[in-house]
Amino acid sequence: MPCANPTSPNPVFVVGVFRSGTSLLYSLLNQHPQIALMYECDVWDFPGRFARRRFQKDWLERQEFYNQALSRHRLILGGSLRGLEQVRSPDDLYRVHGEGKGATLWGEKSPLYSVRLGQLARRYPHGSFILIWRDPVEILRSIRVAGRKAPFFRRPGMLHRLIHHHEKMIADTARLVAGGARVHHVNYDELVDRTEPTCRGVCAFLGVAFAPAMLALEQADFTAVYRAPQHAFLRRGVIERQKFSEAPVTTAESAKLRRFRHRWERLSGQRLGADQASTHRAEPAMWERWLHRLLGAVLFAGENLKRLTFEFLPLPWLRTYRQFKDWLLADKEAENKISFFGQLREHGITIFASFAFLLASGVFDYVTGPDVSVGPIYLIPCAALALVVGRSWATIGAFCAVVSITVCRAADTHHLSSLMTGLVLWNLAMRFIFFEVFVLLLSRIRAEIQTVPITGNGKS
Repeated sequence: MPCANPTSPNPVFVVGVFRSGTSLLYSLLNQHPQIALMYECDVWDFPGRFARRRFQKDWLERQEFYNQALSRHRLILGGSLRGLEQVRSPDDLYRVHGEGKGATLWGEKSPLYSVRLGQLARRYPHGSFILIWRDPVEILRSIRVAGRKAPFFRRPGMLHRLIHHHEKMIADTARLVAGGARVHHVNYDELVDRTEPTCRGVCAFLGVAFAPAMLALEQADFTAVYRAPQHAFLRRGVIERQKFSEAPVTTAESAKLRRFRHRWERLSGQRLGADQASTHRAEPAMWERWLHRLLGAVLFAGENLKRLTFEFLPLPWLRTYRQFKDWLLADKEAENKISFFGQLREHGITIFASFAFLLASGVFDYVTGPDVSVGPIYLIPCAALALVVGRSWATIGAFCAVVSITVCRAADTHHLSSLMTGLVLWNLAMRFIFFEVFVLLLSRIRAEIQTVPITGNGKS
Protein backbone atom coordinates (compact mmCIF):
# COMPACT_ATOMS: atom_id res chain seq x y z
CA MET A 1 0.00 0.00 0.00
CA PRO A 2 1.52 3.34 -0.98
CA CYS A 3 1.74 6.01 1.67
CA ALA A 4 -0.23 9.22 1.54
CA ASN A 5 0.92 12.15 -0.61
CA PRO A 6 3.66 13.94 1.39
CA THR A 7 2.45 17.34 0.13
CA SER A 8 -1.05 16.83 1.54
CA PRO A 9 -2.17 17.07 5.20
CA ASN A 10 -4.34 14.02 4.56
CA PRO A 11 -5.39 11.91 6.23
CA VAL A 12 -6.63 13.84 9.24
CA PHE A 13 -7.12 11.94 12.49
CA VAL A 14 -9.12 13.24 15.45
CA VAL A 15 -7.99 11.26 18.49
CA GLY A 16 -8.67 11.34 22.21
CA VAL A 17 -9.42 8.95 25.04
CA PHE A 18 -13.03 7.75 25.00
CA ARG A 19 -15.55 10.25 26.49
CA SER A 20 -13.07 13.10 26.03
CA GLY A 21 -15.13 15.06 23.47
CA THR A 22 -14.01 13.48 20.20
CA SER A 23 -17.61 13.13 18.95
CA LEU A 24 -18.31 16.81 19.56
CA LEU A 25 -15.13 17.89 17.79
CA TYR A 26 -15.88 15.52 14.89
CA SER A 27 -19.39 16.95 14.50
CA LEU A 28 -18.11 20.53 14.45
CA LEU A 29 -15.31 19.83 11.98
CA ASN A 30 -17.59 17.91 9.62
CA GLN A 31 -19.73 21.01 9.27
CA HIS A 32 -16.87 22.52 7.28
CA PRO A 33 -17.47 22.10 3.51
CA GLN A 34 -13.85 21.04 2.91
CA ILE A 35 -13.61 18.47 5.72
CA ALA A 36 -15.07 14.94 5.61
CA LEU A 37 -14.06 12.72 8.51
CA MET A 38 -15.33 9.19 8.99
CA TYR A 39 -16.78 8.29 12.36
CA GLU A 40 -15.13 5.41 14.26
CA CYS A 41 -14.56 3.05 11.36
CA ASP A 42 -11.58 1.80 13.39
CA VAL A 43 -9.96 0.44 10.25
CA TRP A 44 -6.55 0.73 11.90
CA ASP A 45 -7.60 -0.63 15.29
CA PHE A 46 -5.69 -3.88 15.01
CA PRO A 47 -2.00 -4.88 15.32
CA GLY A 48 -0.18 -3.20 12.43
CA ARG A 49 2.01 -6.21 11.70
CA PHE A 50 -1.04 -7.99 10.28
CA ALA A 51 -1.98 -5.16 7.92
CA ARG A 52 -0.52 -6.59 4.72
CA ARG A 53 -2.25 -9.92 5.16
CA ARG A 54 -5.49 -8.24 6.19
CA PHE A 55 -5.83 -6.07 3.09
CA GLN A 56 -5.24 -9.01 0.79
CA LYS A 57 -8.55 -10.47 1.92
CA ASP A 58 -12.21 -9.43 2.11
CA TRP A 59 -11.50 -6.60 4.55
CA LEU A 60 -14.29 -4.30 3.33
CA GLU A 61 -16.93 -6.94 3.88
CA ARG A 62 -15.49 -7.67 7.30
CA GLN A 63 -15.35 -3.97 8.14
CA GLU A 64 -19.06 -3.64 7.43
CA PHE A 65 -19.82 -6.73 9.48
CA TYR A 66 -17.67 -5.47 12.36
CA ASN A 67 -19.27 -2.05 12.92
CA GLN A 68 -21.43 -1.16 9.86
CA ALA A 69 -18.86 1.49 8.90
CA LEU A 70 -19.80 1.53 5.22
CA SER A 71 -23.57 1.70 5.63
CA ARG A 72 -23.32 4.27 8.44
CA HIS A 73 -21.48 6.56 6.04
CA ARG A 74 -23.93 5.81 3.22
CA LEU A 75 -21.24 4.27 1.04
CA ILE A 76 -23.27 1.13 0.45
CA LEU A 77 -26.92 0.16 0.54
CA GLY A 78 -28.42 -3.21 1.42
CA GLY A 79 -25.07 -4.81 2.26
CA SER A 80 -23.80 -4.78 -1.35
CA LEU A 81 -20.23 -3.53 -1.89
CA ARG A 82 -21.10 -2.40 -5.38
CA GLY A 83 -19.34 0.83 -6.27
CA LEU A 84 -16.40 0.19 -3.94
CA GLU A 85 -14.52 -2.21 -6.22
CA GLN A 86 -11.53 0.16 -6.43
CA VAL A 87 -11.25 0.61 -2.65
CA ARG A 88 -8.15 -1.40 -1.79
CA SER A 89 -7.04 0.26 1.44
CA PRO A 90 -8.21 2.68 4.16
CA ASP A 91 -6.58 5.48 2.12
CA ASP A 92 -8.99 4.73 -0.73
CA LEU A 93 -11.91 4.53 1.70
CA TYR A 94 -11.13 7.92 3.24
CA ARG A 95 -10.73 9.47 -0.20
CA VAL A 96 -13.97 8.02 -1.60
CA HIS A 97 -15.89 9.30 1.42
CA GLY A 98 -14.29 12.74 1.12
CA GLU A 99 -14.93 13.00 -2.59
CA GLY A 100 -18.59 12.18 -2.01
CA LYS A 101 -18.84 15.44 -0.08
CA GLY A 102 -16.53 17.35 -2.38
CA ALA A 103 -14.05 17.80 0.47
CA THR A 104 -10.32 18.30 0.20
CA LEU A 105 -9.52 16.99 3.68
CA TRP A 106 -10.53 13.54 4.84
CA GLY A 107 -9.64 11.04 7.51
CA GLU A 108 -11.20 9.54 10.61
CA LYS A 109 -12.15 10.16 14.22
CA SER A 110 -11.71 7.37 16.76
CA PRO A 111 -10.96 7.16 20.51
CA LEU A 112 -9.40 3.74 19.98
CA TYR A 113 -6.54 5.37 18.13
CA SER A 114 -5.35 6.90 21.41
CA VAL A 115 -3.26 3.74 21.77
CA ARG A 116 -2.43 3.56 18.04
CA LEU A 117 -0.80 6.95 17.45
CA GLY A 118 2.64 5.46 16.89
CA GLN A 119 1.22 2.93 14.45
CA LEU A 120 -0.66 5.65 12.56
CA ALA A 121 2.36 7.97 12.44
CA ARG A 122 4.51 5.23 10.92
CA ARG A 123 1.83 4.53 8.35
CA TYR A 124 1.14 8.24 7.65
CA PRO A 125 4.29 10.25 8.44
CA HIS A 126 2.78 13.31 6.71
CA GLY A 127 -0.74 12.95 8.13
CA SER A 128 -2.38 15.41 10.52
CA PHE A 129 -3.22 14.55 14.14
CA ILE A 130 -5.75 16.59 16.12
CA LEU A 131 -5.57 15.42 19.73
CA ILE A 132 -8.23 16.34 22.29
CA TRP A 133 -7.53 16.32 26.04
CA ARG A 134 -9.84 16.33 29.04
CA ASP A 135 -9.55 16.07 32.81
CA PRO A 136 -9.40 12.30 33.52
CA VAL A 137 -11.69 12.63 36.54
CA GLU A 138 -14.35 14.13 34.29
CA ILE A 139 -13.74 11.38 31.75
CA LEU A 140 -14.32 8.67 34.35
CA ARG A 141 -17.44 10.45 35.57
CA SER A 142 -18.74 10.55 31.99
CA ILE A 143 -17.89 6.87 31.54
CA ARG A 144 -19.86 5.93 34.64
CA VAL A 145 -22.89 7.93 33.52
CA ALA A 146 -22.73 6.42 30.02
CA GLY A 147 -22.37 2.95 31.53
CA ARG A 148 -25.83 3.17 33.08
CA LYS A 149 -27.31 2.57 29.63
CA ALA A 150 -24.42 1.47 27.40
CA PRO A 151 -22.88 -1.98 28.13
CA PHE A 152 -19.62 -0.97 26.42
CA PHE A 153 -18.84 1.40 29.29
CA ARG A 154 -19.79 -1.17 31.95
CA ARG A 155 -16.99 -3.50 30.95
CA PRO A 156 -14.64 -4.60 33.74
CA GLY A 157 -11.48 -2.56 34.13
CA MET A 158 -12.64 0.76 32.66
CA LEU A 159 -10.44 2.69 35.11
CA HIS A 160 -7.41 0.62 34.06
CA ARG A 161 -8.28 1.15 30.39
CA LEU A 162 -8.55 4.90 30.94
CA ILE A 163 -5.13 5.10 32.60
CA HIS A 164 -3.54 2.80 30.00
CA HIS A 165 -4.95 4.83 27.08
CA HIS A 166 -3.81 8.11 28.61
CA GLU A 167 -0.31 6.83 29.36
CA LYS A 168 0.08 5.44 25.84
CA MET A 169 -1.35 8.54 24.17
CA ILE A 170 0.99 10.89 26.04
CA ALA A 171 4.05 8.72 25.35
CA ASP A 172 3.21 8.40 21.64
CA THR A 173 2.43 12.12 21.35
CA ALA A 174 5.91 12.97 22.64
CA ARG A 175 7.42 10.70 19.98
CA LEU A 176 5.25 12.24 17.26
CA VAL A 177 6.29 15.76 18.22
CA ALA A 178 9.95 14.78 18.46
CA GLY A 179 9.70 13.19 15.02
CA GLY A 180 8.28 16.33 13.44
CA ALA A 181 4.74 15.04 12.92
CA ARG A 182 1.87 17.46 12.33
CA VAL A 183 0.12 17.63 15.72
CA HIS A 184 -2.50 20.05 17.02
CA HIS A 185 -3.87 20.02 20.57
CA VAL A 186 -7.44 20.82 21.64
CA ASN A 187 -8.64 21.09 25.23
CA TYR A 188 -12.21 19.93 25.89
CA ASP A 189 -13.00 22.86 28.20
CA GLU A 190 -11.80 25.32 25.55
CA LEU A 191 -13.82 23.51 22.88
CA VAL A 192 -17.04 23.89 24.91
CA ASP A 193 -16.45 27.33 26.43
CA ARG A 194 -14.61 29.02 23.54
CA THR A 195 -15.84 27.06 20.54
CA GLU A 196 -15.17 29.58 17.79
CA PRO A 197 -11.52 30.36 18.69
CA THR A 198 -10.87 26.64 19.09
CA CYS A 199 -12.37 25.83 15.67
CA ARG A 200 -10.44 28.69 14.11
CA GLY A 201 -7.24 27.23 15.53
CA VAL A 202 -8.00 23.82 14.03
CA CYS A 203 -8.77 25.40 10.65
CA ALA A 204 -5.50 27.32 10.71
CA PHE A 205 -3.66 24.08 11.49
CA LEU A 206 -5.34 22.32 8.55
CA GLY A 207 -4.77 25.24 6.21
CA VAL A 208 -8.42 26.03 5.46
CA ALA A 209 -10.48 29.14 6.12
CA PHE A 210 -12.81 29.11 9.11
CA ALA A 211 -16.44 28.37 8.18
CA PRO A 212 -19.18 29.83 10.44
CA ALA A 213 -21.26 26.72 9.72
CA MET A 214 -18.93 24.84 12.07
CA LEU A 215 -20.67 26.45 15.03
CA ALA A 216 -24.17 25.34 13.92
CA LEU A 217 -24.21 22.02 15.75
CA GLU A 218 -28.01 21.84 15.48
CA GLN A 219 -27.55 21.37 11.72
CA ALA A 220 -24.87 18.69 12.02
CA ASP A 221 -25.22 15.39 10.20
CA PHE A 222 -25.23 12.61 12.82
CA THR A 223 -25.95 9.80 10.35
CA ALA A 224 -22.64 8.04 10.96
CA VAL A 225 -22.80 8.46 14.74
CA TYR A 226 -24.00 5.36 16.54
CA ARG A 227 -27.57 5.65 17.79
CA ALA A 228 -26.54 4.87 21.34
CA PRO A 229 -27.68 6.41 24.65
CA GLN A 230 -24.29 8.03 25.30
CA HIS A 231 -24.73 10.21 22.19
CA ALA A 232 -28.20 11.53 23.08
CA PHE A 233 -26.71 14.67 24.64
CA LEU A 234 -24.71 15.41 21.47
CA ARG A 235 -27.74 14.93 19.23
CA ARG A 236 -29.50 17.80 21.02
CA GLY A 237 -27.41 20.07 18.82
CA VAL A 238 -26.37 22.35 21.68
CA ILE A 239 -22.73 23.06 22.52
CA GLU A 240 -22.60 22.91 26.29
CA ARG A 241 -21.04 20.93 29.08
CA GLN A 242 -23.01 17.95 30.28
CA LYS A 243 -24.03 18.40 33.92
CA PHE A 244 -23.95 15.26 36.04
CA SER A 245 -26.59 15.21 38.76
CA GLU A 246 -24.53 12.71 40.72
CA ALA A 247 -20.82 12.08 41.22
CA PRO A 248 -20.36 8.39 40.31
CA VAL A 249 -16.60 8.50 41.04
CA THR A 250 -15.31 7.44 44.44
CA THR A 251 -12.93 9.55 46.48
CA ALA A 252 -10.18 6.96 46.03
CA GLU A 253 -10.64 6.90 42.26
CA SER A 254 -10.61 10.68 42.08
CA ALA A 255 -7.43 10.86 44.15
CA LYS A 256 -5.76 8.22 41.97
CA LEU A 257 -6.61 10.03 38.74
CA ARG A 258 -5.39 13.34 40.18
CA ARG A 259 -2.04 11.72 40.93
CA PHE A 260 -1.86 10.44 37.36
CA ARG A 261 -3.00 13.81 36.03
CA HIS A 262 -0.08 15.51 37.81
CA ARG A 263 2.25 13.03 36.13
CA TRP A 264 0.66 13.57 32.72
CA GLU A 265 0.80 17.36 33.10
CA ARG A 266 4.48 17.16 33.92
CA LEU A 267 5.10 15.01 30.85
CA SER A 268 2.89 16.87 28.38
CA GLY A 269 2.05 20.31 29.76
CA GLN A 270 -1.19 21.89 30.98
CA ARG A 271 -3.59 20.16 28.59
CA LEU A 272 -5.95 18.29 30.90
CA GLY A 273 -7.86 21.07 32.61
CA ALA A 274 -5.72 21.13 35.72
CA ASP A 275 -6.97 22.43 39.06
CA GLN A 276 -4.74 25.46 39.37
CA ALA A 277 -5.71 25.85 43.03
CA SER A 278 -4.14 22.52 43.87
CA THR A 279 -0.84 22.82 45.68
CA HIS A 280 -0.35 19.13 46.35
CA ARG A 281 1.34 17.67 43.27
CA ALA A 282 1.80 14.08 44.35
CA GLU A 283 2.27 11.58 41.51
CA PRO A 284 1.54 7.83 41.50
CA ALA A 285 4.19 5.60 43.01
CA MET A 286 6.17 3.32 40.74
CA TRP A 287 4.24 0.23 41.86
CA GLU A 288 0.96 1.98 41.06
CA ARG A 289 2.14 2.90 37.56
CA TRP A 290 3.38 -0.61 36.88
CA LEU A 291 0.20 -2.18 38.23
CA HIS A 292 -2.02 -0.16 35.88
CA ARG A 293 0.43 -0.64 33.04
CA LEU A 294 0.22 -4.41 33.50
CA LEU A 295 -3.56 -4.52 33.86
CA GLY A 296 -4.01 -2.14 30.94
CA ALA A 297 -1.67 -4.21 28.77
CA VAL A 298 -3.62 -7.39 29.55
CA LEU A 299 -6.93 -5.73 28.65
CA PHE A 300 -5.37 -4.24 25.51
CA ALA A 301 -4.07 -7.67 24.46
CA GLY A 302 -7.57 -9.06 24.90
CA GLU A 303 -8.98 -6.32 22.67
CA ASN A 304 -6.34 -7.08 20.05
CA LEU A 305 -7.22 -10.77 20.11
CA LYS A 306 -10.91 -10.01 19.75
CA ARG A 307 -10.25 -7.66 16.83
CA LEU A 308 -8.11 -10.25 15.05
CA THR A 309 -10.92 -12.79 15.25
CA PHE A 310 -13.08 -10.41 13.22
CA GLU A 311 -10.33 -10.20 10.61
CA PHE A 312 -9.28 -13.80 10.16
CA LEU A 313 -11.96 -16.24 11.37
CA PRO A 314 -14.38 -17.43 8.66
CA LEU A 315 -17.24 -14.96 8.26
CA PRO A 316 -19.95 -17.68 8.50
CA TRP A 317 -18.59 -18.54 11.96
CA LEU A 318 -18.68 -14.91 13.02
CA ARG A 319 -22.20 -14.34 11.70
CA THR A 320 -23.47 -17.44 13.47
CA TYR A 321 -21.77 -16.43 16.71
CA ARG A 322 -23.19 -12.90 16.61
CA GLN A 323 -26.71 -14.09 15.79
CA PHE A 324 -26.62 -16.67 18.55
CA LYS A 325 -25.20 -14.17 21.02
CA ASP A 326 -27.86 -11.57 20.17
CA TRP A 327 -30.59 -14.19 20.52
CA LEU A 328 -29.17 -15.53 23.76
CA LEU A 329 -28.69 -12.15 25.43
CA ALA A 330 -31.90 -10.52 24.23
CA ASP A 331 -33.40 -10.75 27.72
CA LYS A 332 -30.55 -8.93 29.47
CA GLU A 333 -31.93 -5.41 28.98
CA ALA A 334 -35.31 -6.35 30.40
CA GLU A 335 -33.69 -8.10 33.36
CA ASN A 336 -31.54 -5.05 34.13
CA LYS A 337 -34.68 -3.02 34.77
CA ILE A 338 -35.02 -4.80 38.12
CA SER A 339 -32.06 -4.63 40.47
CA PHE A 340 -30.51 -7.70 42.07
CA PHE A 341 -32.09 -6.92 45.44
CA GLY A 342 -35.31 -5.89 43.73
CA GLN A 343 -35.55 -9.42 42.37
CA LEU A 344 -34.95 -10.71 45.91
CA ARG A 345 -37.90 -8.68 47.21
CA GLU A 346 -40.19 -9.66 44.35
CA HIS A 347 -39.29 -13.35 44.15
CA GLY A 348 -38.21 -14.10 47.71
CA ILE A 349 -40.29 -17.28 47.99
CA THR A 350 -38.93 -18.72 44.73
CA ILE A 351 -35.34 -17.88 45.66
CA PHE A 352 -35.65 -19.35 49.15
CA ALA A 353 -37.34 -22.52 47.89
CA SER A 354 -34.76 -22.99 45.11
CA PHE A 355 -31.75 -22.71 47.40
CA ALA A 356 -33.43 -24.92 50.01
CA PHE A 357 -33.92 -27.52 47.26
CA LEU A 358 -30.26 -27.13 46.28
CA LEU A 359 -29.21 -27.78 49.87
CA ALA A 360 -31.44 -30.84 50.08
CA SER A 361 -30.04 -32.10 46.75
CA GLY A 362 -26.49 -31.74 48.08
CA VAL A 363 -27.30 -33.63 51.27
CA PHE A 364 -29.06 -36.37 49.30
CA ASP A 365 -26.11 -36.60 46.90
CA TYR A 366 -23.63 -36.91 49.77
CA VAL A 367 -25.66 -39.56 51.60
CA THR A 368 -26.41 -41.76 48.60
CA GLY A 369 -22.90 -41.61 47.19
CA PRO A 370 -21.81 -42.17 43.58
CA ASP A 371 -24.09 -45.21 43.09
CA VAL A 372 -27.18 -42.98 42.73
CA SER A 373 -27.14 -40.40 39.95
CA VAL A 374 -28.64 -37.11 41.14
CA GLY A 375 -27.03 -34.70 38.69
CA PRO A 376 -30.24 -33.74 36.87
CA ILE A 377 -31.92 -32.95 40.20
CA TYR A 378 -29.49 -30.05 40.66
CA LEU A 379 -30.86 -28.57 37.43
CA ILE A 380 -34.38 -28.19 38.85
CA PRO A 381 -33.73 -25.21 41.17
CA CYS A 382 -31.48 -23.61 38.54
CA ALA A 383 -34.33 -23.91 36.05
CA ALA A 384 -36.79 -22.38 38.50
CA LEU A 385 -34.51 -19.42 39.14
CA ALA A 386 -33.83 -18.88 35.41
CA LEU A 387 -37.49 -19.10 34.37
CA VAL A 388 -39.07 -17.18 37.24
CA VAL A 389 -36.45 -14.81 38.70
CA GLY A 390 -33.64 -14.05 36.26
CA ARG A 391 -30.22 -15.00 35.01
CA SER A 392 -28.21 -13.46 37.87
CA TRP A 393 -29.82 -15.54 40.60
CA ALA A 394 -29.81 -18.63 38.36
CA THR A 395 -26.06 -18.22 37.83
CA ILE A 396 -25.53 -18.10 41.60
CA GLY A 397 -27.61 -21.24 41.90
CA ALA A 398 -25.58 -22.94 39.17
CA PHE A 399 -22.34 -22.11 40.96
CA CYS A 400 -23.66 -23.49 44.26
CA ALA A 401 -24.77 -26.65 42.46
CA VAL A 402 -21.41 -27.34 40.82
CA VAL A 403 -19.55 -26.68 44.09
CA SER A 404 -21.85 -29.18 45.84
CA ILE A 405 -21.32 -31.78 43.11
CA THR A 406 -17.55 -31.28 43.15
CA VAL A 407 -17.32 -31.59 46.94
CA CYS A 408 -19.46 -34.72 46.94
CA ARG A 409 -17.39 -36.38 44.20
CA ALA A 410 -14.15 -35.51 46.02
CA ALA A 411 -15.61 -36.97 49.23
CA ASP A 412 -16.60 -40.13 47.39
CA THR A 413 -13.00 -40.68 46.31
CA HIS A 414 -11.62 -39.71 49.75
CA HIS A 415 -9.72 -36.74 48.34
CA LEU A 416 -11.25 -33.91 50.40
CA SER A 417 -7.74 -32.62 51.09
CA SER A 418 -7.21 -32.19 47.36
CA LEU A 419 -10.15 -29.88 46.69
CA MET A 420 -7.80 -27.21 45.35
CA THR A 421 -5.87 -29.48 42.98
CA GLY A 422 -5.81 -28.71 39.28
CA LEU A 423 -8.01 -31.70 38.39
CA VAL A 424 -10.74 -30.72 40.85
CA LEU A 425 -10.70 -27.12 39.66
CA TRP A 426 -10.89 -28.29 36.05
CA ASN A 427 -13.90 -30.49 36.81
CA LEU A 428 -15.59 -27.63 38.67
CA ALA A 429 -15.03 -25.28 35.72
CA MET A 430 -16.39 -27.78 33.19
CA ARG A 431 -19.50 -28.42 35.29
CA PHE A 432 -20.09 -24.71 35.70
CA ILE A 433 -19.88 -24.15 31.94
CA PHE A 434 -22.50 -26.85 31.40
CA PHE A 435 -24.82 -25.45 34.07
CA GLU A 436 -24.35 -21.85 32.85
CA VAL A 437 -25.21 -22.78 29.26
CA PHE A 438 -28.35 -24.42 30.64
CA VAL A 439 -29.15 -21.23 32.58
CA LEU A 440 -28.57 -18.99 29.54
CA LEU A 441 -30.84 -21.08 27.35
CA LEU A 442 -33.65 -21.10 29.91
CA SER A 443 -33.22 -17.35 30.47
CA ARG A 444 -33.70 -16.81 26.76
CA ILE A 445 -36.77 -19.06 26.80
CA ARG A 446 -38.09 -16.93 29.67
CA ALA A 447 -37.69 -13.84 27.51
CA GLU A 448 -39.62 -15.53 24.70
CA ILE A 449 -42.53 -16.74 26.82
CA GLN A 450 -42.88 -13.34 28.52
CA THR A 451 -43.86 -11.89 25.13
CA VAL A 452 -46.74 -14.37 24.81
CA PRO A 453 -49.99 -12.81 26.08
CA ILE A 454 -51.79 -14.62 28.86
CA THR A 455 -55.27 -15.58 27.74
CA GLY A 456 -58.10 -17.37 29.50
CA ASN A 457 -60.49 -19.89 27.98
CA GLY A 458 -63.12 -19.68 30.73
CA LYS A 459 -62.16 -23.05 32.18
CA SER A 460 -60.62 -23.65 35.58
